[in-house]
Amino acid sequence: MATPHRRKGPDGLQKAFLYLILLDWFMLLYISTEMRHMTFRHGVMASFMLTMFNLILMNLCFRRARRSGDTYLLYPVIAGALLSFILMSYFFFF
Repeated sequence: MATPHRRKGPDGLQKAFLYLILLDWFMLLYISTEMRHMTFRHGVMASFMLTMFNLILMNLCFRRARRSGDTYLLYPVIAGALLSFILMSYFFFF
């Protein structure tokens, strides 16, 4: 009789999500430090790309957390999306 295979540690998809979350935070850090030196055109493009990246990442993480119970992935993603919104509103209004 075959014994079921037990996985040790997280799967590859979970590691990819964690790396995407880290990439999101590094992008937020870079944009927040370089925001004062950006032209309006580059700021709009960076804000748009960061918003799209956060929306895609939030959608993927909500699907992943609902399916496998990994709700701890949602907190840094939502915090990153809120920080992205704050940075974008600061860039456009101040």
